[in-house]
Amino acid sequence: MKNLRIYGKPPYLLALLHGGPGARGSLAGAARELGRFRGVWEPLQTRLSVPDLLEELHEQLSGAAQPLTLAGHSWGAWLGLLYTALFPQEVKHLVLISCPPLEEKFVPQILQRRLALLPPEDAAQYQHAQAVLEHRETGNPRHALETLQRLTQQTDFYCPCKYDDRCLELDEAQYAAVWPQAEHLRTSGTLLAYARQVSCPITVLHGAQDPHPVQGVLEPLQACGKNVQSLVWKKCGHSPFAETYACDAFYRFLRQA
Repeated sequence: MKNLRIYGKPPYLLALLHGGPGARGSLAGAARELGRFRGVWEPLQTRLSVPDLLEELHEQLSGAAQPLTLAGHSWGAWLGLLYTALFPQEVKHLVLISCPPLEEKFVPQILQRRLALLPPEDAAQYQHAQAVLEHRETGNPRHALETLQRLTQQTDFYCPCKYDDRCLELDEAQYAAVWPQAEHLRTSGTLLAYARQVSCPITVLHGAQDPHPVQGVLEPLQACGKNVQSLVWKKCGHSPFAETYACDAFYRFLRQA
């Protein structure tokens, strides 16, 4: 299957969705580690609209013999939620890893937390890069995405451990095209409308030190009537698979999920 990496041995009942949009391969290291214990699929997102990404993912996962555990990181958590609502028969368990807030009222906390962790010069660079990617200021989108990637290495980790990210491919065009659409799903309430349609078990994996507040995920889901399991690690930022004090528990959970 095109744009689908496979790890381990069948049955392939776990699929990992990368972050971004435009961070293809960010979960390759996690998929490789989990592939030592179970069959794992790593779909790579290539298209430039939310509907097209959902269509692409459906094509990639159509070969599964049984319902999957679908685990998405960051933006991938949203994509997983949308997919599970649309294709409930194909997902037995939805895992939201470091999911961004599902309601707009929690969003200002993300930037506040990040800027508080950066020196003034870096904070200014962060804001400029974000403005470039959102077309509010002129600049080089590729450089802006690389700047955000570099600075979030400072703000989004508590105590990083060694993690293999050699497969990471940043795609600024995908970010620029998809993220505004994704934000509109949140501001319009559409994202929560999809969440209400999810019928399978949901587990939230989150770091307490993640700039994205876990309350922005748990509270909206609970308000939708979802009985959500959650694992929140105190000494962990936005990427539990690359955090010293969370990675073992993260992999232990997904080996069995």
